[in-house]
Amino acid sequence: MSADVLRRYRFATEAQWNACLQVQADGNTLRAGRGLQPFAPFARTAIRYPSPGAHALVVTHAGEVLWTDNRGALHRLPVCGDDPETLPAPHAIGSATRIVGSSSGVWVIGAPQESLQRYEADSLARLMTVDLPDVRVIDIAGGGRGSIEVLVERDNELQVLRVDAVGQVGKTVTFQGLIDASAFVFLRRTQRFVVLAGDHPKKLFWYCAEGGRVLFSVPVPSLRPCFTAGVLASDSRDRVLLAGADGDDFGGGAYALVLDTDGNLLDQVAVDPLDAPATGVVATRDGLLVTGSRGLLRFATSEVVPEGAGPISCVVFTPVLFSPDREDQRRWLRVDATATLPEGSTIEIAVASTDDTATRDRLNAIAADESKAAGQRVRELRSEPDLWRGRTEFHGSSTHATNPKTVLAAKLFDIRDRYLWVTITLSAAAGGRLPLLSELAVLYPGRTLMENLPSIYQREESRPDSFLRSLVGILEATTQGIDARIAAMGSLVHPASAPEPWLDFLARWLGLPWDDALSEEQKRAIVARAAELAKGRGTRAGLEALLDALIPGTPRRFRLIDATADFGFAIVGDAACAGGVLPAMLGGRTEWSAELSSRTVLGRMRLPCDGQRDDGTYHLAGRVRIDVAATAAERKSWTPWLHRLITEMLPLTARVTLRWVSAQGLRSDRLDGSLTLESAPSPHLGTDAITGLARLPDRGARLSASGQGLGTRLR
Repeated sequence: MSADVLRRYRFATEAQWNACLQVQADGNTLRAGRGLQPFAPFARTAIRYPSPGAHALVVTHAGEVLWTDNRGALHRLPVCGDDPETLPAPHAIGSATRIVGSSSGVWVIGAPQESLQRYEADSLARLMTVDLPDVRVIDIAGGGRGSIEVLVERDNELQVLRVDAVGQVGKTVTFQGLIDASAFVFLRRTQRFVVLAGDHPKKLFWYCAEGGRVLFSVPVPSLRPCFTAGVLASDSRDRVLLAGADGDDFGGGAYALVLDTDGNLLDQVAVDPLDAPATGVVATRDGLLVTGSRGLLRFATSEVVPEGAGPISCVVFTPVLFSPDREDQRRWLRVDATATLPEGSTIEIAVASTDDTATRDRLNAIAADESKAAGQRVRELRSEPDLWRGRTEFHGSSTHATNPKTVLAAKLFDIRDRYLWVTITLSAAAGGRLPLLSELAVLYPGRTLMENLPSIYQREESRPDSFLRSLVGILEATTQGIDARIAAMGSLVHPASAPEPWLDFLARWLGLPWDDALSEEQKRAIVARAAELAKGRGTRAGLEALLDALIPGTPRRFRLIDATADFGFAIVGDAACAGGVLPAMLGGRTEWSAELSSRTVLGRMRLPCDGQRDDGTYHLAGRVRIDVAATAAERKSWTPWLHRLITEMLPLTARVTLRWVSAQGLRSDRLDGSLTLESAPSPHLGTDAITGLARLPDRGARLSASGQGLGTRLR
C-alpha cells in the first residue's frame, strides 16, 4: 500500500479525548498524556495498623494519615513510615466523626453543631473557631485552596456554605427538595456535590455546584444489594468512596465501594468481617485506606487485576463523525486503534452509522444530555436498534511485552452512511494487566489498494459482501506496519530525527570523521554539517566546522593556529626589497647540522640520513596547533578520538599538535566576541592556574583573612 497521508479523525490529546463520552476511564492517565485506561483496582489483602477502634480517618495536605480511636487518642502514620505514633488529641478532634484536611490545617465540627474549628496539622494547636449561627452543621468536605464546604440545615432547607482559610463565609448553594442528608462530598474537578440522603433505601444524589441543580441519583442497593452505607468520601481523582456493611442475611461483611464521577461502580473491596462496620474510607494515589473496629487497613493499588475483583473496564464513545460525498461513493476506510494490550486484556471496537439527519440529531441530543450520567447516555446510545454494524475484538498476548504499542485495525469500507460513531471498550480479566489506548484514528477514503487492481476487479468494491473487497480490506488493515515504515523512512536519514544507530550508518556512508564514542549531540551536529565537512576537507574552514560540531559554544572553546599560513617566515630586506612583517616565524639549521666551523659542538653533530633535509624550515612548515579548552571529564572522554578525527580533516602533508588548556588559556585582549571583562583571578596553585593571569599580593599581605602572611617562607 502507498504511504500517502490519509484523512482521519484523530483522538490522542486530553482535549480530544474529552470531546468523547468516557465511562470508568482514569482521568490521571489522560492528563499525563498517556492515553485512555481503566481505573486500577485495589489489592484484596491489606496491611493492618491496629488500634482500639478507629474513626475520623483523614489524609493531611502533607500526606500523613490521621485517625482517632475509641479512647480519644490520635494516631499519626508518617508519609514514609511504617509505624504510626500515638499522641493525645484535643477534645474536638478526639470526639469528631469527620476530620477534613486542607492546606490551611485540619477542620472538625465543633460542639454544639453550630461552629467549626481549625487546627494545625503538626502541633494540633487550635488556630480558629468559626461560628455559624442559626444553622445545624451536618457534614464538612474539602473545598480546595485551604477552604472547606459545609453542609448545613437552615429553615428546613439543606445548604452548602463555603468557608475559606481565614474563616470568611462565602458562596451558598441550596439543594432543592432534599431534607434528610447524612453526608456529602465535593468533586473539585467536575464541580459537583454528591449527597448521601434518604432512609430506606438510601440514595446518592449528584448536584451541580452552580445553582444546586440535581443532575441524577443512584440508589445504594443498585450498587450492592442489601448494603447499608455509613461513610461517604472522595479523592483527588473525583472518585466517590462509600463504606458500609451488608445486611445480616448476606453475611454482614464490611465493604468499601469505589465509584467514578458519574456513579459507575469501579471496584468493591471486602474488609475483614472482624473489622465491621467500616467507619472511615480514604483513597490516595497508591492505595485505599479503611478504618474499622480493629484499626486501619491499607489496600495497595494493584498492577494486576486481583482474583475476585471481577472484570475491570472502561468505555469511550466518540462524537458524531462525518464523511463527505465522493464521486467513487467511498465513505469510510477503517479504524486504527494504537493500544498496549497485555495478556488477559481485551479491546472491542464497535461502530454505528446512519444517513438520516433526524436520527443523527436525536443521538446527538442523547449524548449532550447532562441531566444523565455519562454511563447512562452510553447505554442508551448502544441500545439503539438498526445502527450498530458489528463488533471487532482483539485479545492481548505475551508478545505485547516486547512490542508494547500495536495498531489494531477494524474495517469500515463497507459502510456507505455519512454519519458514524465509534465506541471502544477496554477490559481486563482477573490476573491480567490493564490495557491502554494511546491513540484512535478513524480514516475516511483517500487512496486504497482497490485502485491498483485492473478495472474489471475494481467494480467489486460497489458490490455488497464482496469477497475480493474483504480480502483487499484485510491486506489494507494488516499492512499498516509496512506503511508506517515507508512513511517514516525520511526521518531515519534526517540528523534531527534519526535514531542513534542510523547516525552511525549515515556518517560512515557519507565518509565523515566519526567515532562510536561520540555523544548523541555531537553525532547529530556532525551529520547536520555533512555537506560543509565534505566540501571543506583538507581546508581550515572544514577543520573549524568539525571543531564547531564537536565543541559548540560561544565564544569558541578552541583555537586553531596554522603558523605557516597565519604568519609566514621572516624575511630580511634592504633598500631594494621589503622584508617580512611581525609576527613571523624564524627558521634556521638545527644544532646538529653537519657543518664544520667555529660554531661546531662536539657530540652534537651527525650526518643527515638519505633524503633528509635540514634547511631550518622543515620542522616548522605544515604544522597546525589546536588548543582546546575542556574540563577534566571532557578531556578524559575526548582523548581517545579527538586527535584522530582532526587528522582526518587535514591534508596528508600537515601535522597537528593538540593542546589541552583551561578556558582562561584561550583568553584574548582583542575587542571582539572572545573578550571577557573580569577581574584577575585569585592566586592559587592547581591544575587550572594560568601563568601571567594571577599575581601574588604585596609583601606582608595575606592570601585570606585567616591565612599566613606572605612573609612566611614556603618550605
